[in-house]
Parts: sequence; C-alpha cells; structure tokens
Amino acid sequence: MEKPIPAFYCCYLLRSTVHRSALYVGSTPNPVRRLKQHNGLSKGGAVRTSKDGMRPWEMTCIVTGFPSKIAALQFEWAWQNTHLTRHIPVDERLTQALIKTRISPRSGKERKKVVRPRLSLTDRISNLVVLLSVKSFERWPLSVTFFSEDVHRMWERWRKRLNRSIRKSISVTLEKGIIPTTISAAIDQHASGTLEIPVPKGIDAIDVTYESMKPQVVKSKAAINDDQLALCTCCRGKLRQEHSMILVCPAGSCNASFHIDCLSRDFLHQEKNSDAMIPTEGTCPGCRSTVQWADLVRNLSLRTRGQKEFEALFKTKRKKATKASTDPDSMNAAAQTVASHDHDAGNNADTSEEDDWTHIDDIPGEDGPMSEGISADVPIPWSAGKEMRAAPKLGDTVEDSDWDDAELVE
Repeated sequence: MEKPIPAFYCCYLLRSTVHRSALYVGSTPNPVRRLKQHNGLSKGGAVRTSKDGMRPWEMTCIVTGFPSKIAALQFEWAWQNTHLTRHIPVDERLTQALIKTRISPRSGKERKKVVRPRLSLTDRISNLVVLLSVKSFERWPLSVTFFSEDVHRMWERWRKRLNRSIRKSISVTLEKGIIPTTISAAIDQHASGTLEIPVPKGIDAIDVTYESMKPQVVKSKAAINDDQLALCTCCRGKLRQEHSMILVCPAGSCNASFHIDCLSRDFLHQEKNSDAMIPTEGTCPGCRSTVQWADLVRNLSLRTRGQKEFEALFKTKRKKATKASTDPDSMNAAAQTVASHDHDAGNNADTSEEDDWTHIDDIPGEDGPMSEGISADVPIPWSAGKEMRAAPKLGDTVEDSDWDDAELVE
C-alpha cells in the first residue's frame, strides 16, 4: 500500500560527551525520542551507544527533507560507508577502504577482507559535504541543521576547503539550544522584570507531525473543490478531480491550481536544466512567488495517499481530566472514556505515542561501540484490555533504520 511522504525523517550524527571521538550515524522519524533511547532514558537504543562510559550522547547535526524512509536509509548507509558507497566516485572519495590480508592455515591461500575504517569527526563532516554535492543527492530537497557550534565551524571550514558545488536551496543553519536557568537566577530575573519565557529550541523544537501542513491542506482542498477555479493556471485546461494529480500553490492567498505535468514543465523551463527530470523550485505563474517543488508534492501525497494521516490531523483531541473522583458515577464515566480511547487507539495505530509500541531486539554487528550499527525498528501496536495486564517486555536496544532496506537501495 502506498504511503504519503513522511512528515519527518532525518539522518543524524551523535557524539559522546564523555569520549568526544566516539561517533554514531543513524536515522529516525523522531530525534527527541531517539536521543532518549541512546542515552538510556527510555527503552530502545543501539548496542553501540548503550555503554555507560559513552553516555550521555549529544545530537550534533541532522540532515532532513528526505522524500521517503527508503531515501533516508539510502543516505544513511552512504554516510556510514563513504569508503564503499557507489554514490561517490572512487576518485572523489576522501575515505579509502582498509584491506586486511589473511593467509589460511589449511589451504595456504591468501584472503583479503575489506574493513570499515574508524572515522573521526573531521572525516564525518567532510564526507557530508561531498555527499550533498554528488549527483545522487544534489537535487534532493535536503537541509542541514547543526546543534553544536564547533561542528558547524568544521562544516564551514571544509566546505570552503573542498570547494564543492552545493545547491543554494539546500539550507544550512546553526540552532542553539536553551541554556537551563537556575531557580535563583529566575527569581532575580523576575525581580528585575527581565524574566524571559523559555522557548523550545534544538531538537525539542522540531515538529515531527503534519501539523504545519494543516493550513495548506485546507486551502488546497477548498481550491480544488471551487468550480470557478477548476482550471489549470498553466494550460487553462480543466482540472479533473478524479485524476487527483493536482497541485495548488501554497503561498498566501494564491489559489492557482495546476496539472502536475504542466507545472513541472514550467519549473524545468525556468531552471533551464535540460538534464533534470524533476524540478527543485520555481516561480508560481499565479502569484509570482518562489515555491519549493517538495512542498507541493508533499501536500499532494498527504491528500491522495494519507487518508489515515489526514483524518488524524483533523481529529478533535480529547481534554485530559484534571482531578480524580471517587464518585461511582464519575468512575464509571472515566472507565467508559478509557475504553473508548483504547478503541480509537487501535483504529489509529499510526498516531499513538511511543509507549503504545513494542520493539524487536537490536541485531548486534561486528564493529565496536564507536562505530555505527544498523538493525531494525519494527513497531507492533498493542492495547490493554478491560482488565489490567502487564506491558510487553521491550528489548534493551533497537534501531530506527532497517538494514535490509539499506542494503537493497545501496
């Protein structure tokens, strides 16, 4: 069954705050949850980040904007194995494979084995610069966000040194997290009238849902259903709703609508790139504003393929009870509410919280704790019955990426 473009998926680079040479590359649809797993604050995580001597880990940077989970896994594998990936030409690789030679004691034959080299932070960042400039990924709607200033400075230094051509629409930003305020400092600020309300930043401020797309989805549906605007702004041909491949400009009050092939040709013509098959951005023929192709297609995929996600997006959220009551009538009403909630959770498994999932154990690899490991993260929904029962046993470690898929796409 086809699924919509995921609301969020990223590849990330972890660094141990204890041994700063220890690094880890992974991928996840939820960075906050994943970092808690790596640091042992919740069930899950990877074997190679589970040693107490390495914790806590910090998320130094993330790469986002992948059109699918498989695309994120493909990029993750390439970032982990820059000495092997075919996405980087052999003569452009900054990291070379290590070859170990072993002589068999029985046959006396010489055997060679490719060994993954140990990569430093400099290696990881310089290879990231290369990956974002190669043909395979140069036109993906990616963005890079750094959460550590020293890592961002290293990026800037290597980007200038390598002089690689990175598309301008690939945004690179530095996001600083909040510095926790002590109680005494907060009291002093309050007394002086300078107390500021903390605003979530860093990975805590990342929206991993479709919530930000809600206004665009509402606007696009209204524009498509409007008979007076049911013409393609490019070719002036009729937009047939049964074909469903209709794009709507997401900018402001512009209701310009297009056949997907018409707007694609128009954007490619503006770009003047005869080798490209899919545009990256263009100027809307209706309002003349710059529109990202990824935003248009993400909206389209949610409208046409994400029926469950669409319903969850517009579902009214229940308010949580603030007080517990010992009144029998109140207890019966609460029991009915819980039963109703469990029933809804079973019908909407994709919108449940992480505590509603159980995970498979991590598949250990051959490398040590400082290098990457890939295994599987297979969520299995479960819900409690009318009687209390013990929660299923969760594995100690789990990966968000799927190694089997990564091998296939590479």
